[in-house]
Amino acid sequence: MLAGKLFKINTEQNLAFIAEKLSNFKITKEDEETHLQLNFEFSVNNYDETSLDGLIFYDKVIKVGTKEGFKPEVSTVKVEFFIRKIQDYNFLFILTKKPLANYLANEFSKAVFIRPGFVVEARIDPNIFLDYYNKSLEETRVAYFDQIDIPNVNVLALYGDALSQTDLFKMYQEHGLLWYIVVRAKSISQIIGLTRNCVITMFSKGTVEDIVKYAFEEVAPLVIESLQKNKQEKENDAG
Repeated sequence: MLAGKLFKINTEQNLAFIAEKLSNFKITKEDEETHLQLNFEFSVNNYDETSLDGLIFYDKVIKVGTKEGFKPEVSTVKVEFFIRKIQDYNFLFILTKKPLANYLANEFSKAVFIRPGFVVEARIDPNIFLDYYNKSLEETRVAYFDQIDIPNVNVLALYGDALSQTDLFKMYQEHGLLWYIVVRAKSISQIIGLTRNCVITMFSKGTVEDIVKYAFEEVAPLVIESLQKNKQEKENDAG
């Protein structure tokens, strides 16, 4: 199973600027408990005007069992990341589970732009997400709803085939927003889980190339459509 999260980079800087900042970034700190030296750094594999691929290396302390008991040692974690410029937007995809992806996204922002806040969640408008779901009806296996207005109910879930044809699906739509779906992605023909804040999980035996392609070719356009819709709504309100 592969997992990752898509983010939006709020900057007009080109990818050459980002590549230079990342290539020159490396910090070392001492673990307070063990006093071991821990490194954090980026490696840029290749880049051009519209794409950048790289690695994040960070150390953490693990405890290894020995005859004398548990001994602390430094373990280095390697995480792949990918940047694509699509239309006028820069997107960052970090290939790891959500909690670590969120942490690394903030570290990415600090490495390139000095402070967090330049790398933000990529979000899909609820109506656009529902429309994406409706276009994938025949291939949908799971649907979760959040923001439920029923007291003491946080999430509603449906599993099975032809979910949209059930009375429950229609009722859940009246009480919450579609949050998470599991579908067969059209662009890569793999079983994918997707949330409105662009957490992506590939359940079938796909490749890194598959999940990266899905993130940028199928999910990023939904985010762009959402951004443009939000911009148009604000302009209409201002007018």
